[in-house]
Amino acid sequence: MGLKYIETIKSVLLFVLVMISVALTFTIWTYTPNHETLDSAKTIDISIAEKKKVEQLITPYKAIYRNDVLRGTHEEVRLNELFEEMKDWSIRDLTLEREQFTKERVDELMNADQSLLLYYFGEVPFRIFENVIPVQDGNIPEGTFDRLVVTRLADQIEMHFINRKHEYYYTSTVSVPQLKRTEDFFLTWANELDVYEKVLGNTIAYLAIPQNKLTINQNMYYQEEITPTRFRDALFSDPNAVRRSQIGTVQEEYADNHALMTIDMQTKQLNYVYPSAESNEISIPSELLYQSIDFINEHGGWTDDYRYVYMNPITRYTRFKLFVEGLPVHSETKVSTEIVQQYGDGRVFRYTRPYYTFDATLLIERNLITLPSGVEVIEHMKRNPSVNLETIEDVIVGYIMQPDFDNRLFKLIPAWFYSVNGVWHHYDLEETGVARYGLG
Repeated sequence: MGLKYIETIKSVLLFVLVMISVALTFTIWTYTPNHETLDSAKTIDISIAEKKKVEQLITPYKAIYRNDVLRGTHEEVRLNELFEEMKDWSIRDLTLEREQFTKERVDELMNADQSLLLYYFGEVPFRIFENVIPVQDGNIPEGTFDRLVVTRLADQIEMHFINRKHEYYYTSTVSVPQLKRTEDFFLTWANELDVYEKVLGNTIAYLAIPQNKLTINQNMYYQEEITPTRFRDALFSDPNAVRRSQIGTVQEEYADNHALMTIDMQTKQLNYVYPSAESNEISIPSELLYQSIDFINEHGGWTDDYRYVYMNPITRYTRFKLFVEGLPVHSETKVSTEIVQQYGDGRVFRYTRPYYTFDATLLIERNLITLPSGVEVIEHMKRNPSVNLETIEDVIVGYIMQPDFDNRLFKLIPAWFYSVNGVWHHYDLEETGVARYGLG
């Protein structure tokens, strides 16, 4: 009887434990926290300017196309036309090739008729690029590229994704829904491009420059700024708890117990830091870029035409560059033309950016400026002992931004730039001095 009694107690206890377990499981599954209360106490929904899609931020800065002759463009309208045609394509069978990508290989691809080469400032992850052209493969590799060659053989179109830094490349086939329409597009589109000339060199960058002089707009804008308190409201969880301090005559600080935002009123730049979010873990490239874009989208931080130009997954660092009329804008002064971000543990660690804006309505003067041809620039470089032509990766047109603080003006002056090891330098044919501007 004693044993039967003990067994009965065990059965009852087991039944009770099972019922408790079921009740707890049901509670977890059906528990709904009061998100409205939590969110309203934690953040304020602030949209400073625009949100942007990934494909608006991941764009090439130049395209080269070979048909009867070598042609190319940096013009925004032409690049937009190209991607409007390519948006219906899809990528499949993305494959990492075993051999290194060489200068000879890129020359071979670009010597073929109907070959297209796209240039990107920063390394683009495939898992980001699928927002631009869909990838049909189920398992997209965590690779990156900064040059994209499109070739055609009979009715087959292929893409070659080149990573110049690590000298590897992926190939893929491309599904084109209307091949005849695409053929007609390239015939018409190519006729609108400038004639280009390839420059001999020892790198795999494929240096090609325009044969003729260029006419570029020189613009002047009023200086306009976004009130720093709008960034305070967007970046701090409780703006009412933020303390404001004046630091000297041109700086002020906003701080709470977790974060600090410094405002430089002379250079129109802010620096936000959240120290406890600092992380030394290496990030996954696609995740880092998605997180960086999402963070800026959360507060509508795309105040002008900023585009992705650089990423370092080791330091968790990304940069987005100001573009005007499709051209990158560099600065000769401390006035920055970049949004810089270090993404930390689950949130942004450091965020540095301008708070001025280049709204088109602020344009007060525009003049057409004629620049020397790319061929003239290269010939001048050959005679310049301070320039090693063999190390140059690209030569392009961009803007130099000159601020006039007294009259609250920004002047954008067209100029030639060249890249060595990912760093861009201003090249002035009338002066021997070379200024350096970092893009990577």
